[in-house]
Amino acid sequence: MTASFRDPCPRTVKNSVPSFSGDNQFRAWPREKHGEPRPNKKTLDLRLVNERVKLIDGVVGRARQGFKRIRSGSVRSASQVVPPELWQQIFSYLSTSLDVKAVSLTCTCFRQLAQPLLFSKMSIHPAPPALALHSFQTNKYRRRASQRLEFFLSPLIAPAVRECWIHSPSVEDDGLPTDLLMDTIFDGLRKLPNLKVLGCQSVRLTSKRLEALHALTLTTVTLESCLSDLTDFTLHPALPLSSVTFRYHDSSSRDGILPPLFSLFLSPCHLQRLSATSPEILSAITLRRPFTRLLQLELPADCLADFESFVAALSHLPNLERITLTTNPDGRPPPRATALSALPTSLLPHLNFYRGPHNYAALFSYTGRMHTLELTLPAKAHRLLHTLSHLPPETHHALDFLSFRLAGPVPTSLLESVHTLLPALRTLGINDPAVQPSHLHALLTCTAPRPHIRSFRIRVEGRGRDNPWIPPMEEASDAVDCFKKIRAEVERVYPGLGTLKLLYGVEGGAVVWRRDGATGKLVQAAILQ
Repeated sequence: MTASFRDPCPRTVKNSVPSFSGDNQFRAWPREKHGEPRPNKKTLDLRLVNERVKLIDGVVGRARQGFKRIRSGSVRSASQVVPPELWQQIFSYLSTSLDVKAVSLTCTCFRQLAQPLLFSKMSIHPAPPALALHSFQTNKYRRRASQRLEFFLSPLIAPAVRECWIHSPSVEDDGLPTDLLMDTIFDGLRKLPNLKVLGCQSVRLTSKRLEALHALTLTTVTLESCLSDLTDFTLHPALPLSSVTFRYHDSSSRDGILPPLFSLFLSPCHLQRLSATSPEILSAITLRRPFTRLLQLELPADCLADFESFVAALSHLPNLERITLTTNPDGRPPPRATALSALPTSLLPHLNFYRGPHNYAALFSYTGRMHTLELTLPAKAHRLLHTLSHLPPETHHALDFLSFRLAGPVPTSLLESVHTLLPALRTLGINDPAVQPSHLHALLTCTAPRPHIRSFRIRVEGRGRDNPWIPPMEEASDAVDCFKKIRAEVERVYPGLGTLKLLYGVEGGAVVWRRDGATGKLVQAAILQ
């Protein structure tokens, strides 16, 4: 039983402030001054409202005065003190367009400096899709393409353009609007002072358009199925490019026209990276004098079928360091009969990187300087070990990076066998197949401690491997659970491990753990999706 007690003699509050409840009842008021009447309820409400209005007017007034000082320039902000050229260099490090948009909305000064960076990449489709070629929308489409080009060539946007891609889905003919518009596009490229990257798809490279390219300061060019009707290619010197990519199919070659066309973009004094999908690139390389600055080369594996042309082309690359062999789009490995037994010992003395099928790994490792092998096509476990065992002895003790893909089951002795063959290995990556946590635990259990390993990457299998519609965060959660199960074995086998990456899914997702310098333990650092 509870009881309530009330004070029979409540105390009187003197000199108190006015207080109002929800019904505006009068509670107390200070003692009246001499000759001043006691205010009633209506007068008190009016005084209180006036005081609040004065307070709000004061706040708004101060804000207005500050805004006027900023608009008039009497107060200089940090954005006005720092030179605009320095801000532009800072903004150039922004990686995504979302960051650029956020900066452009910060203030007026930043809007004028950062907004043009949103248009650093220009993509133009001068011709409509094939289905609309004969419709009434064709002229409208081309008119919009012209307006888009005019916008990018405006004085405010043109200095910000760094990259341009020109696509021409339809066939060009002399005199047609598409051909005239294409000439206008190439003439307009002269108004882009900072253009460095140019990509062309299905564009006819006429003499006039090639002359327009010579007026630019390009460093990177990508050509995809671009042909030319020139008969004398010696009239145009080679462009001083540092990186060139040729994407051509076998059907694009017409009576050997590709090699002289390719040579127009290959400068022996400037070229540093070359990528091609057509074997015709071998003839283009031999047409020039040696490329002394070329360091990276990407070729189709079919180039090795012509042994003499392949060796002749490589002899023009004395300082090559990285070579990549691409395979067919269907992923079929090259025939073993085309695998060469050996290359001349004087060829490629500085080669130290190979990416491609395991069939040719030993072929390019003869120099003994190879330190990186990336085997791209899946191979059986026993064939992989056979390839690694046939590497030169110098490579066994020099190789520090290895990544591969397996086809079929993963034997529990795989890690131990790889580490035994490559004792100097520091980075190991198994991109395929996905292994279950229990099987990964068995792989680590059968492996002796390897303190020299600094990075380990492997694909793990989640709980819903048969369900292709698993949310990415759920797949990442499965990878985290897998780490909890194998953590003790990972610490035992790789005590010096600095980075552990567990791959999951088919979209390139991964969970990354890194060694914490303070605690010395592997802690989760990032989730890549």
